[in-house]
Amino acid sequence: MKQLFKLIFVLIVGIANCAPFAHSQTSFKLTKKNGHYYTTANINGNVDVPVIVETGSHGMVLSHDLYNKILASGNLEEITLDKDATLKTDRAPRKIVKLLKGSVPVGDLTYNGRVYVVDSTDNYVILPVNLLKNESDTTAVLIRFDFKKNMLDFIRHADVRLDKMHTYTLVENDPMPVFQANMELSDALGHQLTMSGKFNFALGCGSPVFFFRNTMLPVLKKNKFKIQNSTDKSFNAVGKGIYAGYCKIGEKSNTGISIGITNQVWDTDELGCVGPSFFKNGTVILDSDNNLIYY
Repeated sequence: MKQLFKLIFVLIVGIANCAPFAHSQTSFKLTKKNGHYYTTANINGNVDVPVIVETGSHGMVLSHDLYNKILASGNLEEITLDKDATLKTDRAPRKIVKLLKGSVPVGDLTYNGRVYVVDSTDNYVILPVNLLKNESDTTAVLIRFDFKKNMLDFIRHADVRLDKMHTYTLVENDPMPVFQANMELSDALGHQLTMSGKFNFALGCGSPVFFFRNTMLPVLKKNKFKIQNSTDKSFNAVGKGIYAGYCKIGEKSNTGISIGITNQVWDTDELGCVGPSFFKNGTVILDSDNNLIYY
């Protein structure tokens, strides 16, 4: 019986010692579905809230019902809205019901920025993880996206060999991470171009690369690239695009990729978006303190 009590005591102590780690949340296991990364997070004290992990969002976005459930008790400052204000998303424009700003606890991290409450029935939060900070450990400033393990975590410089990685120059991080890089592009017919420009590192970009029409279409036409109709998985026409036999951005290259051209983004000088699949099963690390993206 003594041995039994001793075993129970050891188990209780072990569980107690492990409990803080179970509730600690500075890393997230990601699940990829329909071109987006999903996870769950403790948001404002509410556990296991479904989250779409983003870097291409103007702020935290959630439905009015979900806001009432998890954030209405928070200390957020409301911003006056224009009448009939809408928020563009990758699915459809959403009417903004309420716009706020402030800090929101996300696990052991803090989101600081705008919160868009929209007219929607979605039961998840769109979370721009590039705007999260680890305020309890100011040395863990690197955001690591491991696309092989589908993990997102906040790490210190000492945790990784950055000297073995290439870098992009980060020119903007709020609300979205935008980097500057040289691009080399060619198609199967021998048309080529080399140019420098800005790209949005977008987790929600399902393609390796996506171009913006106003900045890239004139350049592609000038260099005689063949502009083709692009289709979805059901072969429905969804826009224009090119087939790139070779695409190199910075020191990273891909061969044989289709690049869509969207007309949904006009008010920018960026060339387009670079998505996770451009880096295949690699790792990308965001270092906003030093204005770098490692890859």
